[in-house]
Amino acid sequence: MSKHPIVSIVVPCLNRAQFLVPTIESIVQQDYPNVECVVVDGGSTDGTMDALKGYGDRIRWVSERDEGHADAINKGWKMSKGQILAWLNADDCYVVPDAVRRAVDFFKSHPETDVVYGDHALISKDGKVISDIIRHREWDLVHAVQYCDHIITQPACFMKRSVLEKVGWLDPEFRNCKDHELWLRIGLVGMIRYAPILLAYERITPGLTQQADVGTSIISLTGKFFSQPELPAPFRSTSFRRRARSNAYQTAGDYAWRGGHRKLFFEYLRKAVATDPLNGPYIAAKALRTILAISLPVGLKRALMRLMGITRRPDPRLNP
Repeated sequence: MSKHPIVSIVVPCLNRAQFLVPTIESIVQQDYPNVECVVVDGGSTDGTMDALKGYGDRIRWVSERDEGHADAINKGWKMSKGQILAWLNADDCYVVPDAVRRAVDFFKSHPETDVVYGDHALISKDGKVISDIIRHREWDLVHAVQYCDHIITQPACFMKRSVLEKVGWLDPEFRNCKDHELWLRIGLVGMIRYAPILLAYERITPGLTQQADVGTSIISLTGKFFSQPELPAPFRSTSFRRRARSNAYQTAGDYAWRGGHRKLFFEYLRKAVATDPLNGPYIAAKALRTILAISLPVGLKRALMRLMGITRRPDPRLNP
């Protein structure tokens, strides 16, 4: 890797002018000397073009109809020049000014790494921090597949172009969870590492994906993973596959409940138990946790947290 490899960050967007400027600003204000920002617009009609033109040659952009989110990101990556690639949705932001530099430093210190991901925090529609830092843990492919626990937060993730060229780009068939599906493919052939660094802010807005749709994608990506030929152990085990598919239904149920789809929630739980009856206690415990987490009033949740000795303290790194 060169001293200052090009880091290409693709921003896919469609009628997100309200949030696009803060996203681009978080890229162009990075203190790393070799950042390429590529905006791929799907034909916006809300003033996005005016915002893009205002950046002159500080960014590259294209505006044309595409085949969806994954297609736009793939297009941007293919037209980019970077050895290191990332994408940032047109409402999320990087930590300014050093997120990119710290990611590159990690690659340099750990040259065997193909993907590095860090921590993130949530921000509101108006850009205010609304969560503590959400800390992750080291990647484990077996755990990720078995429990549908893919842990990597997409805006806090950077990848080497070489590993994407090896496993392929994002799968356009996945409207949701396209990043999760990609992590699993990379996990089979590459090295994914966690850096305990706050790298990004994820914006929570009313336009986020429908929860039930995410659950459907979780089931699909689990099925796609097991359809690959010559998987290593333990992925060939019948019991492992049964447990993973059961947990995929359980996870889909979580998303259904969060989206208010009560009937679908119980249908997914039924399928989870039917797929692997021995997984019943785990499924029941997870379902109860989901119901309580979503249904309890905020005041009662806070009281329970205090009772359990869980406190929330401001983190000095939270400064978008």
